[in-house]
Order: sequence, then C-alpha cells, then structure tokens
Amino acid sequence: MVMGFSEMFFRSSDYFIWNVSGERPSILQYSGIIVGVLKRGVSRVLLVMVSLGWGVIRDSLGSTMNSIIVLGAAYIGISAFRDLMMEFAVEDMTTLSYEEEVELFDIVTILTFVVAAIDVIFILWILDALNGTMQYLENNSQLRKLSRYLRLRSILLFAILFATIWVVFSLVDSYDEDGIVREEHEWIVDGATEINYMYVLIGISILWRPNPSAREYAYVMELPASGGDEDGETELELSGVVPSAMDDDDDDEPAAEKDGNGYDDHFKIDEGEAA
Repeated sequence: MVMGFSEMFFRSSDYFIWNVSGERPSILQYSGIIVGVLKRGVSRVLLVMVSLGWGVIRDSLGSTMNSIIVLGAAYIGISAFRDLMMEFAVEDMTTLSYEEEVELFDIVTILTFVVAAIDVIFILWILDALNGTMQYLENNSQLRKLSRYLRLRSILLFAILFATIWVVFSLVDSYDEDGIVREEHEWIVDGATEINYMYVLIGISILWRPNPSAREYAYVMELPASGGDEDGETELELSGVVPSAMDDDDDDEPAAEKDGNGYDDHFKIDEGEAA
C-alpha cells in the first residue's frame, strides 16, 4: 500500500508539473516508473508466499523462497528496463532515425512478451500452490483456514479472468487499423489494469484484516473441543503444535511419511492442549 501511494504521488506530481510548466521533471517521472514496477513485483512475490501457506501451514518456505526471489527479481528487472526504454523511445522520437525507432520498439515488444511469460509462470505457480494448500487444509480438517483460502482463490480467479479478457481486448485494439478505443481514451487501457490490481488488494486486505479471531488463521492447529452441543456441533480449540507442511529440502525424512504433495502426514498434538 505504501508503494502504491508513493507511485500515485510521483505520477500525479509529474503530470501536474508537466501540465503547468510544459516540461517533465525527470526525477518524478522515473521514480514513478521504478516504484510502480517494484509494487507489481513485490505483490506477485507476496501472493506466491501466501498461496504456499507461509505463516498458516508453514513457518518457513525453505529453499523455495530462493526461487520466489529470483523470479520476482527477474520480473522487476525486465519490466523496469522495458518501461524505461519505452519512455526513452517516446521522448527521443524526434531525434531517432526510422531504423533506430523500429529497432527500439522491437526490443520493447520482445521484453513485453518476456514479462508476459513471467506473469504466466506466477499465475500458474499461485494457482498450483493454492490447490496444494487447500488440499492440505482439507485433509487436516482446518475448515476455517480452508474457507479463507477458498475466498482468496475466487478473488484471484476473477482477477485473472478479467486480466485475460483485457489483454485480448488491448491486442485487438493495438493491431486494428481503426482501433477500438480512441486515442484520447487510451488511458482506459492502463486504468482498467490498475482497477483490477486495486480489486485484488482490497479483497486480500478484507480477508486478512486485523480482528479478534485473527489467531485462528495463524500458524496454529484447530482442535475439536471435548463435548459438542446438542446439535452435534463442536467448538474449536487452538494448539500451538501444527502439522507443518514440511519444506522440500527436508531429505532426511522417509518418503513413506509424506503424502503425494510432499506434506508431513504425521504429527503429535500436546495431550494437555487436546484435552
């Protein structure tokens, strides 16, 4: 959220000064680009971590964290380079020759496809991680946590569907000679992407908002309390001993003690807490 507000501050200040003086302040222009790229990259990394169950069914991501950081750094680096090159191309268009202009836009196009490929990797990883985490929660009867992850998956699926439809619309608009959106309304294309991002941010903020029962979703285990009510419903107690989804680098544990998803299938619950 801080990075989002910072990006908005830099971009708004850049456009305001550009409107008033007719010249763009470089420090505001490029700061807005860099902060925006960092915001998108960090958001993707955090989504993967949450989808893997970090802080909920895992106390650590182990060696997987290194892969997440590498993919996030690649996205940030390539996306920042692409956006900066696009700014340079637009600003220096009058000084570039036709061949240089074509070559520059070809590089930007290639980088755009690379960024899109990294985005696809993030999306597939997030969905696969969510499925594994929800399967683990279901197997261990962690129904409250499972309910929260089901809502998270619904939010992300809707956002992915909207993004896919909008990408197709943008491509058709770009390659159509007449264009679907008028030139003065081109801001709508980028604006819809930001609205989609805001939808995901608000949805996750509501799911993980601070509340008195927040401890029920942390790295604790739901336990059925002794004795249910007349309707057959049971209260839930919380145990600090959790059947952690073990890290992939735990090679000393026999394979027979793990299920097909690599999660630890045996655990012990403190008898005093279970009583």
